[in-house]
Amino acid sequence: MISCVSEVSLSKENTIQSFTITKGDITKEFSIEENSISGIVESTFELENINLNISIPKGATISPDPVTVKSINGPVIFIVTAENGDVKNYNVDIKREPSTDNFILEVNVKTPNLVLSTDINNENGLITKRIPESNDLKNLNVEFKFSKYATVTPDPKTIKDYSEPVNFTVKSESGAEKIYEVKIEHMNTKISRSCTDTNASKWFGGDNRTNAPDDILPYDRNVGTGQIVIVDKNLVPSAFSIHLQEGFAYYEGKQKYNKRVTLKLIIKDSNFNILATTTTEVSQSFNGGFIPFDLQNLNLYFEANKAYSFYWYLVDGDKLGVSSGSSADTKTGSGFCYNSGYGGQARISRNNSLEDANVWFQHEWHFNIALEGKE
Repeated sequence: MISCVSEVSLSKENTIQSFTITKGDITKEFSIEENSISGIVESTFELENINLNISIPKGATISPDPVTVKSINGPVIFIVTAENGDVKNYNVDIKREPSTDNFILEVNVKTPNLVLSTDINNENGLITKRIPESNDLKNLNVEFKFSKYATVTPDPKTIKDYSEPVNFTVKSESGAEKIYEVKIEHMNTKISRSCTDTNASKWFGGDNRTNAPDDILPYDRNVGTGQIVIVDKNLVPSAFSIHLQEGFAYYEGKQKYNKRVTLKLIIKDSNFNILATTTTEVSQSFNGGFIPFDLQNLNLYFEANKAYSFYWYLVDGDKLGVSSGSSADTKTGSGFCYNSGYGGQARISRNNSLEDANVWFQHEWHFNIALEGKE
């Protein structure tokens, strides 16, 4: 008898057939020449957090496993082993082009109460900011953000004195340089704006009437006034004034109160978060006019073109039962004096107060106010 044994030959294929890198939704394919794979990607194509896809013949293995390679920071060697054990090494050398970006992207002045962003002009390399006078220009905390891979000299972390303009040189990864001048100054220009046109008056304060409409009880309600304020330049406010047409008196009986009263002011930002509150005293001899609130110690900073809501009311107006009139203008217009007004009404019987946000509503009138400060 004759016995025959058939041997199955093992594949000797050990080549890399294709090589791609995927990052996000972008895939790049690289050419293979003999036992090397090389290429250059754009500076914006980071060779980190990547996915490799390497095709090899059936039955072959590759080391290291491409799935485990998430970054290429220099030459990498891949070893492909054929089914029959034959080995072939591939040298992978893929680089990113040096970035040409040499921009200062963000400069922030950090004060004890605020973080102030500067104005950056990348065309002329000028960075400017006016900051409150309470900050020492010779001892500032200024933070920089600049293009990735770029370097800045001098090191911004070592600079505290901005009493004079400071020049910084930004050098890109490719070696291109750009000079920026940082100029920080104090907000020392005094401004004063006022809205004095008036053709209407809104109830302000408490109510002692025994025959008031809408089920209003005597010594129950308190009515407040508000106004949106928008400035065209950044401002450190020092005073805010409201206008009442007459002194406080009882509506029923027309008797003047002839005692000091306290007004409260609430200031909110564009998201209706409370920025500050303060009070002011009104003398017993007050017969109408502007009433100022001192804002100097509140560390306020108003950004240009943002809306700030001001609300003011008579403290304990419901219990006092005395009122005055908020001077207003019903005409339409544009600019500082023609932003939306507010009205607010609270009642003891309803267990609410003018401290509650939900008792305030927008009013179609523009109320007489004045604002002082420094730009």
